[in-house]
Amino acid sequence: MDAWFVCGPLEGRIGDSRVLFRNTVVELAEASLTVLEGPSGAGKTTLLRAIAGLDPAPGARRHLAGRTWAPSGALAEWRSQVTWLAQDAPLLGGTVRDNLAFPFRLRAGRSRRFDPQRAGEMMDAVGLGGLDFERGVARLSGGERHRLALVRGLLWDPPVLLADEPLSGIDPERSAACWELVAQWARRPGHAALVVMHDEGFGTDADGRLRLDGGALRALHGGSGA
Repeated sequence: MDAWFVCGPLEGRIGDSRVLFRNTVVELAEASLTVLEGPSGAGKTTLLRAIAGLDPAPGARRHLAGRTWAPSGALAEWRSQVTWLAQDAPLLGGTVRDNLAFPFRLRAGRSRRFDPQRAGEMMDAVGLGGLDFERGVARLSGGERHRLALVRGLLWDPPVLLADEPLSGIDPERSAACWELVAQWARRPGHAALVVMHDEGFGTDADGRLRLDGGALRALHGGSGA
């Protein structure tokens, strides 16, 4: 039986010559939080981008929750289901509300509704509960901007979230709460998260661990990948 989520085979390169990985298949279980580890330069961000359909992946099979996408087919819809949260997670100009509601104004979000109450609950969870939704994002600190971007990604609520060092730029006092929010989100039915982590102090409670090193992806104590 197919896994709940399968994507691959994938290949990552730098330029025309250096191969970071090839013939790589990523599998995720439903309602799971999986950490992706590996040395700097191994290709972790490149792998997330390939999974999300942002980098070329000719011939890749994409399977999610019983549905299979043809290679290179319906990528716009796939990206609405499998969302990449970049490490820098840039914000739009405007207000906090503008940023939280932005994904729901896109074509892929027309069937979804921005829920201010749910947004407020998530903001509370990451220590932004006192932030006025009408405040301009230009007035936010770096840590506040990172936490707002994290809330925006989770609020969009894709089945699969690919998060590239989501705690980067967040102070240690807030990091634990942010990690807990990600874990709770990922472990709901119909969801999963694959998270690149730099701080080895986090992620020890993950449901699975994958390591990308030397061009190979392997599972560590309970993770799944090939």
